[in-house]
Amino acid sequence: MNRLQTYVLFIVCCLLAACYDDPWERGVVEGYVPIYSTDASLKQISFQPPRKTVNGGKLFTAGMNVLQEEIDSGLHVISYQDPARPVKTGFLRIPGFQVAAIDGDYLYANNYNDLVAIPLKALSANMTVGRVAGVWRQLDYPSGPDVNYFECVDPSKGIVIGWHKAKINNPKCRRSGEQDIYNPDAVGHNNAGLVISRGKLYLVNAESLAAYSLSSPGQPVILKSRQLLGTKVDSVFLLNNELAVLYSTRLNRHDTTSLEYTSHYRDLTDCLKLTATGDIAYAISSRKRFCGATSLYLIKSRLKKDTTASIELNRLQVGETNAFVIAGSYMYLAAEQGMVTINIAGATLERVGEVTDVAYSDIVNSGNLLFVLGKREIICYSIAASPVSPGLISKLPY
Repeated sequence: MNRLQTYVLFIVCCLLAACYDDPWERGVVEGYVPIYSTDASLKQISFQPPRKTVNGGKLFTAGMNVLQEEIDSGLHVISYQDPARPVKTGFLRIPGFQVAAIDGDYLYANNYNDLVAIPLKALSANMTVGRVAGVWRQLDYPSGPDVNYFECVDPSKGIVIGWHKAKINNPKCRRSGEQDIYNPDAVGHNNAGLVISRGKLYLVNAESLAAYSLSSPGQPVILKSRQLLGTKVDSVFLLNNELAVLYSTRLNRHDTTSLEYTSHYRDLTDCLKLTATGDIAYAISSRKRFCGATSLYLIKSRLKKDTTASIELNRLQVGETNAFVIAGSYMYLAAEQGMVTINIAGATLERVGEVTDVAYSDIVNSGNLLFVLGKREIICYSIAASPVSPGLISKLPY
């Protein structure tokens, strides 16, 4: 390369760098300031009388009960002892609630940045709750499309319970697009979910994957922690007998004992929702690179353990889907137009049934019952008589 070419290349690099430079504003700027609280009741878990659902979210099942999220507040407990006549029996107050998992008689959830173990068979106003303090970092940044600059969180001031707009002088923290940019002391919050398998509970704490022993179910004990990539984790879940850690750009696999990284699947990272049975994975995605330009597909793939490749076996156009669950040989989709039933047992995915209704945002199952979250009601279906044509049992408005 001659001097002229080198000079031109240098100028081009400088121009490109300038295009992507996003300098920090100095002085007084518009931003967000954390709202702190030192109220001791924020760390109190209690079982209260039933209340109206205001910001209803995802569903969980525990025996003959369905638990419905009340966003940031806790869980509504609904008895389906008689599926035709569901009854709200109480409200499990968990301030700052975001994630949960159920194993046996215990519910594991976050209470702001603490991990709590709640005995489901002993729910009361003053029940004994196991607690591991400081498992998650506090929510270190506000969310929203207009968020840019914000005041860095100071944990010594209490728990962050919200954010408000304000003028900030020389801010030291900001968000830029989808990237979180911080000073070295302001690390982001990762709360990607809880996974329970074989007496162990797994979670992501900041940039680490951690395992807890549940040998004493009421008091989880840390076993091991392993540093992950320094980027935000989207979700963590079981993939066969391994742990899957999903980032926006890759799906990493980890050993459940050592937590060591084993490999990754480069072809599954664009998928929005993913589950696996044996070495067969089912994914629903709308990303252009992997699953087509505009339509959503259910993709069936075979996972090859010793490689980074997955072999696509079949795909089926299914439309916009918010959640799905597998029960026996069938998959049930909570879709924007109701519920879709897919036969997944054969070599080819086959749409075999459909319930046309309002948009369904979540779906879970317990035995022969399906519970679906509609816009303002929880719908219970039975698949005992006909898995292909779920029978409506009840609708519980909320």
